Amino acid sequence: MNLPSSQLLWGEIHNHNELGYALGSLERSYDIARSHLDFYAFTPHSQFADGRAPEGYEIVNSNWGKIQRMAADQYVPGEFTTFLAYEWHSSAWGHVHIVCFEDGLPLHFAPSLDALQDHYRGQKVILVPHHIGYEKGVDWNLFDPLLSPIVEIYSEHGCSERDSGPHPMIGHSGGPAGSRFTAQHGLAEGKRFGFSAGTDNHDGYPGGYGLGLTGVRAGGNTREAIWEAIQNRRSLAVTGDRIDADLWAQEGGMGSILPSADLQNLHYTVSGWDTICKAELIRNNETIQLQTPTVHSDSGNGVYRLRLEYGWGPMKGYQIFDWEGGVTIAGGRLKRAVPCFTSDPFDEHRRKRITNLDEHTCNWQSHTSRGGVFNTRNGVSACSANDAICLEVEGTKDTRVQIEFHCKTRESIVATPADWMIANASSTQERSYSISELLSGRDGFRMGQAPSWVLVHRALDSNRYTLEGSYQHQGDPGEPAFYYLRITQENGQMAWTSPIWFGE
Repeated sequence: MNLPSSQLLWGEIHNHNELGYALGSLERSYDIARSHLDFYAFTPHSQFADGRAPEGYEIVNSNWGKIQRMAADQYVPGEFTTFLAYEWHSSAWGHVHIVCFEDGLPLHFAPSLDALQDHYRGQKVILVPHHIGYEKGVDWNLFDPLLSPIVEIYSEHGCSERDSGPHPMIGHSGGPAGSRFTAQHGLAEGKRFGFSAGTDNHDGYPGGYGLGLTGVRAGGNTREAIWEAIQNRRSLAVTGDRIDADLWAQEGGMGSILPSADLQNLHYTVSGWDTICKAELIRNNETIQLQTPTVHSDSGNGVYRLRLEYGWGPMKGYQIFDWEGGVTIAGGRLKRAVPCFTSDPFDEHRRKRITNLDEHTCNWQSHTSRGGVFNTRNGVSACSANDAICLEVEGTKDTRVQIEFHCKTRESIVATPADWMIANASSTQERSYSISELLSGRDGFRMGQAPSWVLVHRALDSNRYTLEGSYQHQGDPGEPAFYYLRITQENGQMAWTSPIWFGE
């Protein structure tokens, strides 16, 4: 149930760089965010309330003026929305990032979570609990839905939605926790909040693929519209692919709190970037409907989705691969291109970005490396050492997709002797496929002398990446209920809609 004139916007409100204890300049973070996101909040580590920095970290304290100015100066209404933000964390009450509507707010150092909440009540500020699945990751007794309309359920740490399922919390230093520290436990306790995801990335790369992203349904790309959407829980959490999912009833969309009714119809739609494996409608934390796509040979609407993935390379290799890619659509139209760029390898000066996009061509540049990726992240299926571009093409089965990739290996300061043997290898490869050929299966090829590969994934007709369904809610007098949607693609990427509640 999209609001009139609403848009699905994608952003990052939990990300770190060198102004804290991470990597990369503040300028780099904003440059990257502007290149592929609609909104952004940089969240420097500002205070460890019951730890080693009760009065804040000096690097953030001394640079807070710069951080304030960047958040204000980078805001371009209608194009790119920014929020001033910071992170407060503790061992006893969990971690929250504080997102501010107004520019220029000072840092506030609070000795406890309730003191932090007391300070911000009545202000246009949001406190977002994150990686709550760790031991003491969240204090549900102190949870305030007015201050915390959303909770982050996925990041590079893993998934905190429930105590089972994919993406366990194993990659970082936090210890495992019982189910009472999951989002589902909070929902079962009667707490009402929407879902978000954020990278919590420490490479200064906002929106790094596979580490979490938040979608909001807003009336426009402005602070006012995005703030209103978050306050009303019209948000999605995704692991990496920008899966468009929606859930609504007759009287309201996701995030709504509706009166208990004897009968209401719930509806949902999903549009993904890989074959939909399943869509689960969750009622009171239990799956009450599971749907998979009904795949026909051809939907007939002539809209196809493609994924061009590239990277790989020597096992444990620290060589950097610089890439330039291009695609030309002949006999059709390029409707959309979505970057799926990972945060690794870190580089202050290189940029991963789409450099040109029109109705027939798309060009981009990026860099990849296997070095360190699989031991600095969770190692779950959402994590990858490869980059990719997803394309939406309108045409026929005879439409041709002409692809060109150029790859060059570069020296790296952490390269090994084995890496030096392949330094300065360079190759250009061209391929041409019809949509019909790509519908029948994928194609992969090596980049000549450069030990790297390209995978042109199977093209998807819309009946594989879209799905819709409905469910009849039968309310019992006095019994509250909540519903949300969990989506899983065949490539392991996931999405969650914020819940709808019945019963005041």
